[in-house]
Amino acid sequence: MDPGARTHPLGRGRPPVAPLLLDGVGGGGDRAVQQLRDSVRRLTDRLPDSDVTVLVAAGQPALHDTAVADLTGLGYPDRTRHLAGCPAAVAALSRITQYPRIRRPRLPLDLAVLALLVDRATQVVALEVSASAEFAVLAALGTSIVQALAEAELTADIVAAGDLSAGLHDGSPLAALDGARGWDAQVVDAFTQGHPEQLADLGPDRAAAVGARGWAPLSVLHGAAASASLELRVRRYAAPRGVGYLLLAT
Repeated sequence: MDPGARTHPLGRGRPPVAPLLLDGVGGGGDRAVQQLRDSVRRLTDRLPDSDVTVLVAAGQPALHDTAVADLTGLGYPDRTRHLAGCPAAVAALSRITQYPRIRRPRLPLDLAVLALLVDRATQVVALEVSASAEFAVLAALGTSIVQALAEAELTADIVAAGDLSAGLHDGSPLAALDGARGWDAQVVDAFTQGHPEQLADLGPDRAAAVGARGWAPLSVLHGAAASASLELRVRRYAAPRGVGYLLLAT
């Protein structure tokens, strides 16, 4: 495998990468949520072995030197994991991308949930990307990730947030937002038809307008997959509790 080639995503305003996708978080008894959880688990269980797992979520552009996933702030103190970082990957990514390196006691919530969903023994690199950046910039960042990992002679799985609109109907976290359903449909169609470059027409302002935090990470993922000559395929789209989630894999 080329470094960074094994690419696998899970996918403004809240919720972030949904804590409810974790078993035992956000209540139970919802069949749609459980089905989505099962799909996520099947995909993460099939991630191939690699030197490092790169997590990508929206936030303030930064590379995290530490990787502590902690949901204590949500009332789940048992959901805490201290993950091994990968200094070689962080150094290579920082040099190529020019992203600042930061050290915090815990990962931001989006990245923490991704880490808990993946729950692997590999070293982890947590990367935040700007939700307001243009598509071309984000796609180029994906290319840079592949380049940096290749230079560091590391193999990697990339796991990116796939949260789509959080405003699909009145019961959604952001209530019903104009154009939300159509926006989700266009994202799913872009990947289903093999034209992920169409994400360029769906953000960043349009993504922000429908509360889709996954647009920027998915744009980065597209850039990485294209650089590694991989095709992303839709495995599932679901919208439990009025939030769209897109699961993709190569």
